[in-house]
Amino acid sequence: MKNLKKLGATLEKLYMGIGAVAMGLLAFMVIFTVIMRYCFSLSWKSVSEFNVMLFTFTTFWAMGLNVLKGEHVSINILYDKIKPAIKRWIAVFNYLVMLVVDILFIKYGWAYTVKMGKQISMGMEIPMKYMYGVMPVCGVICAVCIIIKMVMAIVAPVSEFEPQDQPLGE
Repeated sequence: MKNLKKLGATLEKLYMGIGAVAMGLLAFMVIFTVIMRYCFSLSWKSVSEFNVMLFTFTTFWAMGLNVLKGEHVSINILYDKIKPAIKRWIAVFNYLVMLVVDILFIKYGWAYTVKMGKQISMGMEIPMKYMYGVMPVCGVICAVCIIIKMVMAIVAPVSEFEPQDQPLGE
C-alpha cells in the first residue's frame, strides 16, 4: 500500500508538472505574440493556432486536476450538516454522477474528433484530430482521477468527512 501511495504521489506530481509547463508555455507564447504584433507588426497564423491549441489543452487537462485537488465548485451549507457516515455515500454518488458526465464527454469528444479530425488546420497545417483529440484523451485521464477519488472516498475513515469549512468570524 505504501508503494502504491508513493506511485500515486509521483504520478500526481507529473500530472501537475505537465499542466504547469503547458500553462507557462501558453503565458510565454501569448506575451510573445502580443509584443511581436504590437511592437513589430508581426503575426504568424501558425503561432496563433498553437496558442489556441495550448489553451484548449490546459483547459481540458485541468479537469482531472480539479477532481484530484477538490477544486470544483461546491456549496457545503447543507452538506456540512449531514452525518459523516452518510457523507461518504453522498460523495460516492457525486463521483458517479461526475463519471457519467465525463463518459458522455469522452463519447461525444471522440465522435467529434473522428468526424472532424480529417480537416487540415489553417495555421499549422496539421490534421485537426490533434486539437480535437485533446478532449477524449483528457476525458479519459479525468475519468481515472474520478475513479481514484471514488475509491479513496469508499476506503477513507469516517473522520475524513467531518466539516471542512468554518464560517467566517469563528
